Amino acid sequence: MGLSTFHSLNTAARGLEAARAQIAVTAQNTANAGTVGYTRQSAQLQALPGVHSNGLFPNVTGAGQGVEVAGIGRSASELINRQVRGAVAQTSFQQIRAEAYSGIEDVLREPGDHSVSSAVNAYHSAWQDVANDPGDVGAGTALLEAAASLAGRLGADVQKLKDQYTAHGNELRAEVDQVNALAGQLAVVNGAIRSTGAAGGSTNELLDSRDRIAEQLSALTGGQLRPAADGTGEFLVGGNALVSGESHQTLTVVAGSAPGEPTTVAWTHRLGTGTPASAGVDGGSLAGRLSVLSADGPLAVAMQGYDDLARSIAEGTNTVHQSGFTGSGTPGGAFFSFTGTANSLTVDITDSAQIAHAGVDQGALDGSVADTISGLGTAVSSGWTGFVSGVGASSRSALNGLSLSVGTESSARASQQSLASVDRDEEAVNLVTFQHAYQASARVLTAVDEMLDTLINRVGLVGR
Repeated sequence: MGLSTFHSLNTAARGLEAARAQIAVTAQNTANAGTVGYTRQSAQLQALPGVHSNGLFPNVTGAGQGVEVAGIGRSASELINRQVRGAVAQTSFQQIRAEAYSGIEDVLREPGDHSVSSAVNAYHSAWQDVANDPGDVGAGTALLEAAASLAGRLGADVQKLKDQYTAHGNELRAEVDQVNALAGQLAVVNGAIRSTGAAGGSTNELLDSRDRIAEQLSALTGGQLRPAADGTGEFLVGGNALVSGESHQTLTVVAGSAPGEPTTVAWTHRLGTGTPASAGVDGGSLAGRLSVLSADGPLAVAMQGYDDLARSIAEGTNTVHQSGFTGSGTPGGAFFSFTGTANSLTVDITDSAQIAHAGVDQGALDGSVADTISGLGTAVSSGWTGFVSGVGASSRSALNGLSLSVGTESSARASQQSLASVDRDEEAVNLVTFQHAYQASARVLTAVDEMLDTLINRVGLVGR
């Protein structure tokens, strides 16, 4: 069965419409080549079957009826997007850990002339100077200054660590507020996707927004998006829905009153209900902050290291000092005052005459007690060196983890970009191809029109 003339017109018209749609999509891709989060789109064409014959046994007869635009598709893979979100969450977690250790190392400044080790060595060297010249006012004064400098340095460093702890707590609250805001935005986008899809409109740009918000949420919480059949997304944190359709929950920070006390991120609606309120955040920057703020986190461990050093210095010095005598024969008292934390360490004597440098019945010029205290420096320095080495090893581990996470994220993003990004050269080739297709369909339409003009207006004219 041959094609009718009007059938040819319909086929050509459909070709024109298909080429026009492809040109429009190509123009949109080119215009959004630099838009962050834009996913390349393409017009999806489908062939139309031939006309069905009538009768008891109808069948398709003749050639097809051309093509039509079945829809505008997105070059996106949910599997790849999920891999990117997971990699982003891991990178965010490792980034916070690496930043925390970097901050601790900035406080330590080990090794160096202005490090704690240097102050500890100067303090014990000052005791050796007293042992070498007992009763010398200059040596005694230098000892008190070295001791005060060491105590001040420990207190200042611990305060810096506490400031970092406070800063991480503030950042945690700010990031939770950001999560709540993004959750609200995702719920709004879900509503727009649902209504636009129901009205028969294109939801591609809305799906781009959905994926972009989901990636930000994953970076913060480590959660994942679970797309629904209608294009909306349910976002899960710790196995529970932060966003479901057009509704969303909120998170809040339940913080300890002091460093080392538990800090958690909880569901706001569960507080005070008797149900466990913890959101179970297990990834992203929120989990990184929580790990830094935990009782066994790097900041708490660092502050404990300072406390242990201060205790070792105070208890070691006081024990020996109280066993000695001053140059006037007065029994030695406590050299340091210490109540358990490094920032409580202070020098308890104010005059070099109060320094108990002599042993029992050894005379005013004996320096045996001062020499013994000076010898404590080896054990004190050894313990501190072990602590510093542990911090360094943990810092290197955090940096290695960050490097691996960045590499994984880069690989996942490369796969995502190879599929979803716009290549201007490719779009230019497509534009030329679709323009030729448009011109071809237009030429068919023109040819059929000219044929009809001849058939209608010229065939049958005789004798002219």
